Amino acid sequence: MSRPRLPLSVALAAMLAAALPAPAHEWFAKDPPLLSLGAGVAQIFDSHQEVFWGVEYRPAFRLLHAGPWFLFGTGKNDEFYAAAGVLLNLELGRGWVLTPGFGAGYYNASSGLDLGFDAEFRTSIELARRLPSGHKLGLCFAHLSNGSLSDRNPGTETFGLSYSLPLDFLFRRPPNPVPVPEFPE
Repeated sequence: MSRPRLPLSVALAAMLAAALPAPAHEWFAKDPPLLSLGAGVAQIFDSHQEVFWGVEYRPAFRLLHAGPWFLFGTGKNDEFYAAAGVLLNLELGRGWVLTPGFGAGYYNASSGLDLGFDAEFRTSIELARRLPSGHKLGLCFAHLSNGSLSDRNPGTETFGLSYSLPLDFLFRRPPNPVPVPEFPE
């Protein structure tokens, strides 16, 4: 009598499952809410660069590993950019975190860099090192574009430094007090 054989599809599925990396939850960093301060240069591939700085809030909330971000930034000529979007924190190991993000926002050029339209989309990638204190220090590259919503779409690329401060101390509950034993007198 012959032994029953596994169907080829079951055998292939078993081999594929064995070859897959660790479960997905180990690939995604679990950060507390962060307040990120950044500064850098816009128009990095152009002949004239512009300095910018900004503040970004990254709540700890996640849905399918994606979390929100909110950004407010300006430049030396009073440009203003307010945006929101989604990001992923990918744990690279040894304290390194890679964070791709995408969002959209309102841009006002004022007397500064004209990007052709008030609506601007932002695609970014950040490589950061988590410090022992829980703070993060990173480098961020981003592209801003109006997605051809207007006839003029010059877009720009930015490169900057970010420093992220954890805000979990605002949301931590105080530890339960340890009862002090009473000794008879």
